[in-house]
Amino acid sequence: AANNPAGPTADQILDKYLQAMGGADATQKITSRVEKGTLTGFGPGGIPVEIYAKAPNKRLSVMHAPRGENITAFDGHVGWMTGFGPPREVTGGDLENMMLDADLHFATDVRQLFTQFRVRPPEKVGDRDAYLVFGLKQGQPPVKLYFDEQSGLLVREVQFVETPLGRNPTQIDFADYRDADGVQVPFRWTIARPVGRFTIQVDQIQQNVPIDDAKFTMPSAPPPPPAGQKPAVP
Repeated sequence: AANNPAGPTADQILDKYLQAMGGADATQKITSRVEKGTLTGFGPGGIPVEIYAKAPNKRLSVMHAPRGENITAFDGHVGWMTGFGPPREVTGGDLENMMLDADLHFATDVRQLFTQFRVRPPEKVGDRDAYLVFGLKQGQPPVKLYFDEQSGLLVREVQFVETPLGRNPTQIDFADYRDADGVQVPFRWTIARPVGRFTIQVDQIQQNVPIDDAKFTMPSAPPPPPAGQKPAVP
């Protein structure tokens, strides 16, 4: 779709977003981030969650579920997941979206992550007006980026994955932005998919702390059990 001629250009919106986040210098100074919080939406009570991010593009989240840890990670090249079974590699459109989520410097890198942008008429996100920018990349579904008209901050992102039944959306709403070492960080985000939704509220944050690259590497699958022996059940 063509650009929306009535409002600001994509460059103007992205420039305002970068300044709202703290500017390029402050953003680039953040080399790592560790967040701890609570995930709600899967039944009563909350589940402890930890998120580790390391520039330029490594990310790992750990959900401490009652039956064991559920991990989603991207090591800069390989995406993987665990939960109630051996680790499995992520491919296709899900991997593309993991790469976006893993970019710690998204505000400065966004122009390199897409080949083209299209601005559409503003929409409401909650009770706020937001500019809508489509991020386009050859051979990939678009990514919808919503920027608050007043603050300039990214308040919603909608990603898509191609499936035999059509495009499967994931909507991420960002809220509770706070200053952390000179940059704005969302302390709450809500992820909604066709199968359900959940919210993560961050309680603690540390930045520029050492994180070993090995933390993001997919572990080897356990060897198969000897003949005649059933595998262990988590």
